[in-house]
Amino acid sequence: MGADVKIVDRGLAKFVKRQSALARRGVKVGIQSNAGKDPASGVDILDAAIFNEFGTEHAPARPAFRDFFEKNVKVIGMAMERQAGAVSDGANPATALEQLGQFVEKNQRAHVQQSKAWAVPNKPGTIERKGSDTPLIDHANFVRAIRYERI
Repeated sequence: MGADVKIVDRGLAKFVKRQSALARRGVKVGIQSNAGKDPASGVDILDAAIFNEFGTEHAPARPAFRDFFEKNVKVIGMAMERQAGAVSDGANPATALEQLGQFVEKNQRAHVQQSKAWAVPNKPGTIERKGSDTPLIDHANFVRAIRYERI
């Protein structure tokens, strides 16, 4: 006396398939390992970013990346949800990740260029050498090196 079972899929299988396209994929934003060397000093840009983020024996910490993500965690989370929703609605996962990466990259760059709240002022000798009192900005090599990468 077995009853026949009829399975009615109202889109769940399609939804799961679309969402699984994002599994183990994402973007990372910041200074990537292949950013190159600063033309003026010859120092790896990634190394300079680490020195600035955490400080050294002779230089104060200027945590531009931590500061950005701490101040923007909700906005970035909403952008991630928006892109996941777009994928649920049929958007290409690669395109959604590209848009997320571009959004965070653009805002991270702007944060470094505009924010002085987290920055310890440059020393007078540094200002004279750079011709600027803006920390982390010499010839914009640091800012240009901020980019996203899909993973």
